[in-house]
Amino acid sequence: MDNSEKPAGGLRRRSTDVALTGNADLNRKSFVPLYFQLAEALKKLLETGAWRPGVRFPSEREIAEEFGVSRTVIRPALDLLVGDGAIVRTRGSGTFVAPPKREVPILGLVKALAERPDGLTVTVLTASEESPGSGVRHFLDMDRQPAPVVHVTAVIRVDGQSACLVDSYSVAAHVPWLLPMTAALKSGAEPPAPAKLDLTRATAWIEGTFLGQFSASQLRASAGEPALLGRLVQFGKVRGGKRERSIEFARLICSTGGAQLSAELF
Repeated sequence: MDNSEKPAGGLRRRSTDVALTGNADLNRKSFVPLYFQLAEALKKLLETGAWRPGVRFPSEREIAEEFGVSRTVIRPALDLLVGDGAIVRTRGSGTFVAPPKREVPILGLVKALAERPDGLTVTVLTASEESPGSGVRHFLDMDRQPAPVVHVTAVIRVDGQSACLVDSYSVAAHVPWLLPMTAALKSGAEPPAPAKLDLTRATAWIEGTFLGQFSASQLRASAGEPALLGRLVQFGKVRGGKRERSIEFARLICSTGGAQLSAELF
């Protein structure tokens, strides 16, 4: 869509709030497709703060004039920026610079409740104590006669925005405070303070997926939207012990809309 307008004098005026100037030429001899180069050039301007969130993005005609490319190059480049969440298209209004993405930490429920990071809240959907299945026993490195686990399903929100749906399993004996705390949070009562727990490291596997009906409803998104599926094992030491143990296995479904996942590596 061309966002440019023509005033009465017939001369086109820019539709964007920021002029396209000082851009590097695209390398037409490179094996990298032009549309990808164009997307990267535009994204660099976005990441350096040249364009403020909410301002009107340059029209296809303005981009064509600045970079000397056709709309068959511009349109897939803009599709990449939309997919990255860098720009947003509003039907009938045009294309605009998207707000900065929220930083969503990759963490399990135990760490979220034990450390209470700033801006992060937990809404508990279900909480119970049960016997673990074989998959959970594998990730928690449990014996053939496993102890009970605390199974919690919750939504993690960052700055008030739904970020991840968490399905968490923790060894009940390692975190005896978890079930009373999550039960209190679910009922709206004042939760007890968590006991001291020395969390050490976490291992995570992340892959692409899409939102189903349930996860979409909890994350206030649409079913079928792209998402990230994470499987996380949280390790730690309990009761002052020196041995590192598997504390929690969590399955996370994170919406990619407006979110940027972050993790601390050890």
